Amino acid sequence: MATTLPRPAQVSRPPALRGVAAPAAHAWHRAPPARSLTQDLALPIAAAGAALLVTALVVTGGRAHPLFALAAFTLLTAWVSALARPVQVPGVILVGWLFLDGFVVHRMSDLGLRQDDLRALFVLALAGAAGAGCAAVVRAVTYRRSAVHGADD
Repeated sequence: MATTLPRPAQVSRPPALRGVAAPAAHAWHRAPPARSLTQDLALPIAAAGAALLVTALVVTGGRAHPLFALAAFTLLTAWVSALARPVQVPGVILVGWLFLDGFVVHRMSDLGLRQDDLRALFVLALAGAAGAGCAAVVRAVTYRRSAVHGADD
């Protein structure tokens, strides 16, 4: 014995609105954006990348060239910040600076707050902001494109 439920009554639109598309859902009704695993694991990725970069710099003698090490950490910070959620970007910057200052500049895991150390922190903060800003622009363009085209894609 199958029981069938009655169908809800169809709501008819006023004659003036027939043929006009229904308004789009408001922003608070839309589904949240898709999150990826790299966004959730940005801090462990930053720590692992920084540890591998420090190891490579120690093995190749790159610790003798602090500007080269800063450039390498700047690229790593910008790349991981582009992958991270915006909330995690300060943590990514701090992890990069801790590894750079502790193992490359001061060599024995000592942290310092001299002028050069603060300059390196500022450069990494700019790189993190640039990476996060570029990622935000890409996400906004992708979101806008999907909102404009809707189900056409």
